[in-house]
Amino acid sequence: MSVEPPIGTMSDSAKFTTTRRAALRQLAGSATAAATVLPVLGQNPPPESHHSGQPVTKPAAAYKYRYFKPEQLATLDELGETIIPTDDHSPGAKAARVSEYIDAIVADATPATKALWNDGLAAVERAAEQRFHRSYASCSPEEQTAILKSFAVNQHAPVSLEEKFFKALKRATIDGYYTSAIGIHADLQYQGNQAMTGFPGCRHMPEGEGHSS
Repeated sequence: MSVEPPIGTMSDSAKFTTTRRAALRQLAGSATAAATVLPVLGQNPPPESHHSGQPVTKPAAAYKYRYFKPEQLATLDELGETIIPTDDHSPGAKAARVSEYIDAIVADATPATKALWNDGLAAVERAAEQRFHRSYASCSPEEQTAILKSFAVNQHAPVSLEEKFFKALKRATIDGYYTSAIGIHADLQYQGNQAMTGFPGCRHMPEGEGHSS
């Protein structure tokens, strides 16, 4: 039986992507370490965020970005899509508008957290320019994968700016995706609480069965 690698780890032949179920396991497995893994996500998205655990019944008002600049958002959208891409099961991070979630959180974050995201996005652009002579958003999926792979080499004990940024980015992308309507309903196919047509009750256990006191 094969075991899926955690997000950010790659074999020589593997692409830098993750299945939705692997992402969800990663999120659940690291929930207790959220404070150290995610300097950015110490709170739920604010009420005006489009993210909700309930089905969307009417179009949401267009989100107005509060922090990131347009050129940063182009990079952020592509980074999220590299981590959770669209597949034949459900749309990816870009369609789920994960960048809006991250923007809403970073806008109210500490100066140190803002610096991590600004410097991290700048580092991504430097890597793209040095390696492929174009912006990250203009790179092919394979080129984007190669760049992000180099940031992920030490994600469990990050030291460099690139490594620390990747760790925060990965967790923020997963968290944003699985608090979005697409992540909850299209991917996990959660339908909300369902009314039961009947109550089956408990199975009667014949005398003599069960635990003895």
